Amino acid sequence: MKLLYLGTAAAEGIPALFCECESCKSARSLGVKGVHTRSGALLDGVLKLDFGPDSYKQMLDNGLNFAKIHSVLITHSHEDHLDVDELNLRRGTFAHILTTEKLMTVYGNQSVGDKIKRLECEYLHFVSLKTFETVEIEGYSVTPLEGVHCVSREGGSFPVLYEDKTVFRSEDAFIYLIEKQGKRLLYAHDTDKLSKADMDYLRFKRLDLVSLDCTNGVLDVSWIGHMGALDDEEIRRRLIENGSADENTLFVANHFSHNGYPSREALEKLLPNFIVAHDGLEIEF
Repeated sequence: MKLLYLGTAAAEGIPALFCECESCKSARSLGVKGVHTRSGALLDGVLKLDFGPDSYKQMLDNGLNFAKIHSVLITHSHEDHLDVDELNLRRGTFAHILTTEKLMTVYGNQSVGDKIKRLECEYLHFVSLKTFETVEIEGYSVTPLEGVHCVSREGGSFPVLYEDKTVFRSEDAFIYLIEKQGKRLLYAHDTDKLSKADMDYLRFKRLDLVSLDCTNGVLDVSWIGHMGALDDEEIRRRLIENGSADENTLFVANHFSHNGYPSREALEKLLPNFIVAHDGLEIEF
């Protein structure tokens, strides 16, 4: 498998649109090398992971043709992971696509489906996924796991067991286990530390690449929904103890916010067992 990181930032990007913090100033001073666009990836040039508001730039930067992409996995309905205005440009006169290339299938939870079904695009099809139910997509076995994200103070209809307590989510956010020909990828964005059900499901399933949320970076925060550098190291240790990873498993820190992002070099020192992602990074495993 080959995983291409198209975008590696959280909702505001790095540098953030209206921000003058030190992290954003530093990113601007580096020019294009300091830019992290909103989160998204592409597996083997075939399977798109999330479709955010920077997809057009990512297509240009990487020389891609999104007319050839037929399958998109969406983690959850937040705008930085699902930009319906971008996807709606597949309709009508905005896109002249060969007949054999017309249909794109979007996979995700029901909140994602609600957004897709409101569009006017006749060339988009939605398929609803359920947690821990494996489906075959483009020759891959894809299993949605529980994302500890979209946690709501007002409660919600989607409980998840996190750190020995039940928290409630406003939607059934997913992270994805993707398998093909004996290779396994765990794509875990956006999420806090993995739920008990996720760890149980992954037990003794050896992972080749684990891509972990690192939104909080160097910050120590109390709210639930994302991880930081110390959390990533903890999850790596737990996956090894779980029989889900070993010394040959590649670990990647990804999905950064300017609030906790000092620099790539600083994070690399904090995360010696991780590759720190950047836009355009491609990993073969």
